[in-house]
This record gives sequence, C-alpha cells and structure tokens, in this order.
Amino acid sequence: MVTEKKVQVEINGISYTLITDESEEHIREIASYVGKKINEAKADNLSYDKELVLTSLNIANDLFNVGNKYKRLKEDSAEAVEKFPSLVENYKKAIDHNDQLIERVNQLSQQNESLENKKNDLEKQIKSNEESDKLIEKLRNEAKRLQQEAASLKAENEQLKGKL
Repeated sequence: MVTEKKVQVEINGISYTLITDESEEHIREIASYVGKKINEAKADNLSYDKELVLTSLNIANDLFNVGNKYKRLKEDSAEAVEKFPSLVENYKKAIDHNDQLIERVNQLSQQNESLENKKNDLEKQIKSNEESDKLIEKLRNEAKRLQQEAASLKAENEQLKGKL
C-alpha cells in the first residue's frame, strides 16, 4: 500500500507543495533539476513564459535522449540477453567439466603416489639384490679359493702319504 505525502519544494524562487508517493529526497532532486534547467534557459530578452517553454523543450530533449539511449542499449544488449541462457548452460557445463578434471587429477595424483611408492620399493629391492650379488660373488671367490686350497692340501697330503 502506497501512502501519499506532501513535499514542499522551491523552484526558481516559487514555493510549491507537491503530493506524491515518491521519497522526499527524490522529489527534491527533480525540483533541483527543473530549477537548473530554468536557469539555463533564462535570457535577458525572453519573457517568463518563453523561458518556461524553452525549459520544457530542454527537459523534453533530455527525456528523448535518455529514451533513445535506452532503446540503443536495449538493442545492443538484446543479443547478450538472448544468448544468456546458453551462456549460463555452457558455464555450468564448463564447471562440471572442470570438476571432472579435478577429480581425474586427484585420481592420477593418487596413482602417481602409489607408483612412486612402488618405484621406491623396487629401488630398495634392486639395491638389496646388488648387495646380494656382491656377497654371492665374494662367496664364490672364497669357495673357489677354498677349493684350490683344498686341492693343494689334498695334493700335499698325498705327497706326505707317499713319504710315509
């Protein structure tokens, strides 16, 4: 429910009481605008009536200019307004696709971490195997040396038996 109120304004030195449902601040802004337009139209050789007619023409010109700007803006924005639903839909699809990509990156990161752990385990196993290979080679060499020593001792034993 709109309530009307009285607003007192002064335009060009004359006081007016207006009944309106607009805010007092808004009405005062309009009155100030009209007063400014009257002052712009004042000239030494014009009667008050002609000044008011010229003021009315200037205000009407401003109104038409605003209306024309509105029409141009409406026409210029028509394509954007028309495309807005598809842009919103494309935006939502892009967000969904981005979410899917984020999920895929997370999965791949987990797989990568798992593979890194397996790689580290394999590297430890390789190092352990290399150490085992070195130990085996050392033991082979030791076994070979012991076989040679055993053969030498056997030959020496055979010689000693022959002397007895």
